[in-house]
Amino acid sequence: MTRLADELERRECRGHSPVTLRQLSAALKPLGYRLNRSDDCLSDNRYLTGPDAGASYPAINAYVVEIDTGLSFAHVSARRDVNYRRLQEMRRSEELYAVVRGRILEI
Repeated sequence: MTRLADELERRECRGHSPVTLRQLSAALKPLGYRLNRSDDCLSDNRYLTGPDAGASYPAINAYVVEIDTGLSFAHVSARRDVNYRRLQEMRRSEELYAVVRGRILEI
């Protein structure tokens, strides 16, 4: 199997399936966030710890910004409200991702 297929299988075992980019954007919008695709970062993400340590997969790490301010969710001046905490939960759990051009687009 390929690294992408292996990673999709790992995520499926955790109960997560890929969504479309439109669905991903729709999930971010009620939280007050959007994707800024101008700063996509193509990479190979690697697990450093846990049972999958050493495994890697092709990824696109996307830039998530606040809709109203345009600030990155990680900016020092960005809000830290309940929607921010929900975004962080979604990021940590890997529940929200899409497959784009043979890579996993993550928020």
